[in-house]
Formats: sequence, C-alpha cells, structure tokens
Amino acid sequence: MIYLTSIVFYLLVLVAVGIYKVNSVKNSEDFMVAGRTLPWFILVGTLLATWMGSGSLFSGAGLGYRNGLAGLWSSGGAWLGIALIYFITKRIRNFGKVTVPDIFEARYGNTAAVLATITTVIAYTTIVSYQFRGGGKVLSMVSDGLVSLETGIIITALFAISYTVLAGMYSVVYTDVVNGVLMTIGTIAALGFLIIKVGGLTEIISVSESVGKWQSFGNWHLERVGEISGPIIAVSFFVPTMLLLMGDANMYQRIFSAQDGGSAKKAVFFWIIGVVLLESVISMLGLAGYVAAAKGIIPDLVSDAQSGIPIINDRTMLEARQAGSESVIPAIARFAGLPLFLGLLLVSTMMAIIVSTADSFLLIPATNLTRDVYQKHLNPNASEKQVLFFSRSLVLILGLIAFLLVSQFKTVLNAAFTAYNIYGTSITPALLAAFLWKRATSQGAIASILTGATVTIVWTYFLPQWSQFKQFHPFLQELTYPAAGLSVLMLVCVSLLTKPPEKKSLAQFFDDSN
Repeated sequence: MIYLTSIVFYLLVLVAVGIYKVNSVKNSEDFMVAGRTLPWFILVGTLLATWMGSGSLFSGAGLGYRNGLAGLWSSGGAWLGIALIYFITKRIRNFGKVTVPDIFEARYGNTAAVLATITTVIAYTTIVSYQFRGGGKVLSMVSDGLVSLETGIIITALFAISYTVLAGMYSVVYTDVVNGVLMTIGTIAALGFLIIKVGGLTEIISVSESVGKWQSFGNWHLERVGEISGPIIAVSFFVPTMLLLMGDANMYQRIFSAQDGGSAKKAVFFWIIGVVLLESVISMLGLAGYVAAAKGIIPDLVSDAQSGIPIINDRTMLEARQAGSESVIPAIARFAGLPLFLGLLLVSTMMAIIVSTADSFLLIPATNLTRDVYQKHLNPNASEKQVLFFSRSLVLILGLIAFLLVSQFKTVLNAAFTAYNIYGTSITPALLAAFLWKRATSQGAIASILTGATVTIVWTYFLPQWSQFKQFHPFLQELTYPAAGLSVLMLVCVSLLTKPPEKKSLAQFFDDSN
C-alpha cells in the first residue's frame, strides 16, 4: 500500500501544480508554448522528461532484459537524432512558429500542412495510449494486483488528461524539471543497488556473456524467426527512433518556447547528455534485472508470461516474451529488496516518466488541431477565450480516444514502433528538408508524407498476412527500410522533377542568428 500511496500522492501534486499554473495562462500562446519565455535549464528538464516515456521505461528496459547491450540500438537512434538537430536548433527557434504543421504550411503549402496534422494526430494519440498502458502496468505491479491493469490504465489516463487540461505547456514544463531530477536519481540509484545485489558488474558480464547478451547484436534469434540477421534487426530499431526524434513535434514546440536561439541550442546540448545517460541506465537496469531473475532475486518474467497464455505461433510467443520483459523495472521495485526510500523513489520515477510524456503528447495534437484546423478553417475570428476552450476540449477528447486505443496493442514495444514508423517516415524527411535543403518542393513533401504513411500501414497490417511475405528478402521484411527509404526517395526525386521554390521564401528557414 505504501508504494501505491506514494504514486497517488505524486499524481495529486502534479494536478495541484496544474491548478496553481492556471492563472499563468492568459492566452493561447501561453497554453501552447509557455509564452516563449523558457530559459535553457528549464528546457533541458522538459525535453528530457518528455522524451523519456514508456517507450524507454518498458520497451527499452525490456530490450535490455531480452537482448542485453543490443537493446541500446533503439536508444542510439535518439542519440544521433538529437546530435543532428543540435546543428539546426537556432534555425528552428528563429522560425518562431507554434506547431510542425505551421512549418509545413510556410514551406510547402496548405495540403502538406493538413497531411502533417493528420499524421501527427494519429501517431501521437497512439503514443499517449501506450503511456496509459505503462501507467496501468506500474500501478498493478507495485500494488501486487490490488489495482488491476485496467483500473491502473483508467487512473493514469484521468490524471494525465486533467493535468494537461488545466494549464497546458505552463503546467507541463515546470514539473518536468522535477520529473527529470527524479528520473536521474531514481534510476541510477536503483541500478547501483541492483548491481551490488547480484554480485557486481563482473557477475552481470559473466552471466550475460554466457547467453549472448554482452555482444553488439545480442541474441536476436529470440526476437525473430528466420534468416534475418542481427544487424538488420538492430538498425530496424535504430532508424525509427532516430526519425521520430528528429521530427518530434514536442521537441520543436519546446524549442519554439525558448527565450532565444542561443538558449535553445544550449538546452539541446545538455539534453543529449541526459538522454545518453538515462537510456543507458534503463537498458542496464533491464540487463541487471535479467541477471537478478536468473539468480531468483526477482521472478523470471519471460517464463511467467509465456506460461500464462496459449502460445499459438511465433508471433504470440514473441509478444509474450515482450510483455513479460517489459515489466522488469516494476519487478525490480517490487521484488528486488530495495530500501524503502529507494523503492518509493523508483516507483515515483516510473510515474514521472509516464505522466510527463503522456501530457506532452496530448498537448501536441490538441495544439495542431486548434491552430491548423479550428483557427484557420473553422473559426478564423475566434477570441482567445474560445481558442483556449477549444484547446482544452481537444485535450479531453484526444485523451479519451487514446484510452480507447490501449486495447489495440498487446505490448508497449508494438505500439511504440508502429507510432514511430508512421510519424518518422511520413513527417521527418520533409521536416528536416525544410531547414536543410533549399531544393525541396511542396510536391516532394506531399509525395514523401503519403509514401511513408502508406508503406507503414501496408507493411504493418496487410503484407504480414500474405503467405508469400516470408519469401521476401529479410531486408524487405523489416518495415523500417522500405518505409524510410521510399519516403526519402520520393522527396528527392519529386522535388528534383518539379519547379524549385522561390529564394525569397526560404530566408526564414535558414536564420542562424542568436
């Protein structure tokens, strides 16, 4: 009960902060980009807390549990993505809009902006849905089943939605700083304790090497059946994460919220350090959790999961392994014998990660629909009061839709990479080209968006059902390669075949001043 009580107390504190910050919201710009007043150190906290969501806490730790060091291939995509964004941070901030579709409209026209809005709403609502599932998992495990998974999902959804509705970006960014501190202290302290508990780092290395988990590509044969090689699988995790990060609307919206270009660039630099540190720690927690399970310190999560459901085929077996291993950090908090203070800190960290990401990914599609549909098409003369009311209503509606989507994905990893691929292959190529390639055209951007989305949907929901799909070259069986490759190819080819944009319209996208 004490673990459950600490989580509920933490969530109530978040809502209290949202209530306190309501008076700070004077207009829609305050709600969406915090009045463009954020200093660099606040930006670091909110960027870190937003990116580190259930995808890191559950799928990242789960990959570490199942595949060891190879799990870092997924995280590495984000590291490279942030490093690349660092060099165009000033351009993004100086452009000074509010949403990613704003960028598409200014660079590529209204059709591209509408497509970007639709894609963002679909992908980000999916991401919110698995944050709710992650919160339900935490509450169920730390309460030893007192709170069911379904009830935990409802509780997480209620708190995340109400918290975001209250004060938008103002309520999000300042608590994100506290969340970032909690994440860092909680995960590092838990990893240090667990390393000592299992017998030291040398013991972790020894056990991991014996089962192929201390290698660059781990034991990927447990993840796939067939001839797909470790490197192909590894890069199929690396690329979607990188593409999502480089096009992440949360990142752009926070950069737009910075005081100036210099503050934004400084924040992105320290963000890189924070993400590398925390994602490495979480992956190592997963691997240390595997060693703890092997020694009987915590339950064998994969075996328990596989024994709890009928294994019909390779897909259900893989889903069972993923679902089990994704619970490794809650299991550490519950069964590893952590000191009470550290256990409470870790479970609070888990909810900090989940709620901070859920509220941010709720705010983005609500902002996009408000700016790019309501204000531009439905009610161009809307007052600030009307805009704020519409924004808050959309947060509520999208939160409910995300809640309904929870049942569509069996694991956090499945939901994460479906959303990553839809968004990353559709939006990111054209978005980066807006700031990096003067020859990119509206026709190229539209072709890229449609190609990325279409290939992702076909490869995810239709081709795997076809009996001949397994006869494809292994390179083509992994969605990442055809989706990202064809999207970029269409952007380049169609842009080169169409009339280049006017030079005077490009100046606002290439401003590197402070």
